[in-house]
Amino acid sequence: MTFRLDLHVHTDASPDGRSSLADQAAAAKAAGLDAIAVTDHNLCTPVPPELEGVLLIPGCEVSTTDGHIIGLFLDAPLDLEGLRSGGLPTGARAVEEIRRRGGLAVLAHPYQSAKAAPEGFPFRPDAVETANARAALKVREANQKAERLAIDWALPAVGGSDAHSRREVGSAYTQVECMERTLSALKAALLAGECRGVLVRDTAHIQKGLSQLAKAHRLGGGKRLAVALAYVACCAGRDLLRPFR
Repeated sequence: MTFRLDLHVHTDASPDGRSSLADQAAAAKAAGLDAIAVTDHNLCTPVPPELEGVLLIPGCEVSTTDGHIIGLFLDAPLDLEGLRSGGLPTGARAVEEIRRRGGLAVLAHPYQSAKAAPEGFPFRPDAVETANARAALKVREANQKAERLAIDWALPAVGGSDAHSRREVGSAYTQVECMERTLSALKAALLAGECRGVLVRDTAHIQKGLSQLAKAHRLGGGKRLAVALAYVACCAGRDLLRPFR
């Protein structure tokens, strides 16, 4: 059987998230997804097994010195306090902690930054995110470079929208082939490489701008809000120019 999973979804528990867990699940149902992974920033958000008929995968997106690492199918929350006790952890340390909690470690949007060079990492995750709907906002060929990395490393390729609002859910997802829609079966299929990342559409710049505005609003401060509003205007302008590039 074929299942569609969005393996990179944020809720308003993330500083820059704009939609509730219930809204994200409803958006996933509307998009025809079978499951979503809740991967809030440096936070293991508790989730029920299902919501709106959509299977929920416990996860977390960990910020590291080597970029972002997503933990999926976690049996228990990560020891985030321990991980970050000396500042940002290394990618290797994050992968170790994710696996210690029974999860799969995914290298998220590895080429989202023009300076990224994950091919030199001294560690290997369990999979590479090769379809991320926000990755091309800064580097147009980010997903293509991630695909080549997954091939070079002989690792499964997965996809996720990196949604920070309900409008973005399902804009990228993972197509998985397995016998049943259970966490154990989906996890095993991903490990076996019975999957592929699918990009439906790139996220509009304005969505990134609105995420930063939400973050500024939560943090407070007039200067921070002014900068965020200017960024929203810049993002809107870039979207207007996008069709002409």
